[in-house]
Amino acid sequence: MKIGCNWSEALKFLLEKDTMIIDYIKYGVFKDFYEQFSIIHSMCPTLLHGLGHSEHTGMKSMDMIDFNLANRLIKDCNSPHYGLHLAIENSDMYPDMTDEDIHKHMSKQIQVFKKNISVPLLLENVPDSPQDRIVFDHFPYFMPEQLNKLFKENDVSFLLDLTHAKITARYHNWDIHDYIRQLPLNRVVEIHVNGSGYDKEGFPADTHQSMENEDYELLEWVLHYTNPDIVTLEYNGLETESEETVLYSLKKQLKEIQNICNPTK
Repeated sequence: MKIGCNWSEALKFLLEKDTMIIDYIKYGVFKDFYEQFSIIHSMCPTLLHGLGHSEHTGMKSMDMIDFNLANRLIKDCNSPHYGLHLAIENSDMYPDMTDEDIHKHMSKQIQVFKKNISVPLLLENVPDSPQDRIVFDHFPYFMPEQLNKLFKENDVSFLLDLTHAKITARYHNWDIHDYIRQLPLNRVVEIHVNGSGYDKEGFPADTHQSMENEDYELLEWVLHYTNPDIVTLEYNGLETESEETVLYSLKKQLKEIQNICNPTK
């Protein structure tokens, strides 16, 4: 099983020192992408995740996306697939839009993406929490029956974000294992992992902090029901953490993930 990790200065340090081996660096077209690309490309293939337009399945229009550029970047990155957030924002909605309307609109946009990119398309589940509804403007779209129908009818693969699923289950007081088991696990190609916390109001939030025992246990458990090609760590550290703490935490997490995903190595 391949291992990926978010690009960061800490990861750059570990790779330069040859103290950590990964298979992919995850990065998107953000403000310093082109400045960093030559460095990243010299170290590892890149999991391209984001083209700079906050792409998601519920976008009103895909016209802003330059698919020729996207495909050139995908080729340059040696990215095996492309992940798109399975979400619709409140600003994307029109009056009296029903669940069926959302499904049809998302399906239309998924097919545009699927037909225009040169690699397989993966859809990533997003969390449901007050932060996601208010700060990120996400309209709630997380029920297993909704997701299963969308994946099946559009014949796409699944990028399972375990932390997003955990936040959703925790916010709704559901058993996390019951919730995940209802998702389209037979379609999982990549899994995202990281630690989570809480926002200022005490609601679950995707803080991208260090993984805890429950996160490792959840990854180990879900691998009994999935067969992903890649497991990717999305760890940013916290603003209150020192560079030394972030470096130590990153190395520890990657080693633990490697032990879980490839126990014989």
